[in-house]
Amino acid sequence: MDHDSLYETDICTWADQQAAALRSLASRSDLPNQLDLMNIVEEIEDVGSSHFNAVNSFFRLILSHMILIIFDQDADSVPHWKAEVATFHAELLQRYQPSMRQRVDVDLLWRRALREAHARLAAYRRDESLVILERVRMALGLSCPIGVDEVCDENFEVNDAIDRLRNRLSMEPSG
Repeated sequence: MDHDSLYETDICTWADQQAAALRSLASRSDLPNQLDLMNIVEEIEDVGSSHFNAVNSFFRLILSHMILIIFDQDADSVPHWKAEVATFHAELLQRYQPSMRQRVDVDLLWRRALREAHARLAAYRRDESLVILERVRMALGLSCPIGVDEVCDENFEVNDAIDRLRNRLSMEPSG
């Protein structure tokens, strides 16, 4: 695959390849002193990192909003949360590249999504928020019940994923 098409289709892999190629040039003595290779390498790596960080952010937001949909008892807010999930999913797909799959730490993102959803719920349901968070953690666990492949699929259906999470909650013994 040529570099132009790789840049267009997988900027993270392109950035990794370009950074490695430039690092290999750093030891050469025949390059001009004005060429600041190490800072150029960092800038190129930042391009890939920013895309990856955006993917992580949108993935986390999707998860936290799914938790909010399940545990927010205000039925009026559910359509809002679902609309936001659709927006986050579109943004995720715009940036996601298959080479990112192995780098996404879904369990870390899930734990962060749990904390984020808890903070949002606690903002207006203070008395119930700790009970809600503990119920989510106990029922759904600290490992992510939704995989990268599912969320990053063009045909991801938030309603189906939420139904599976709700079923998982109902199958857990209440404490």
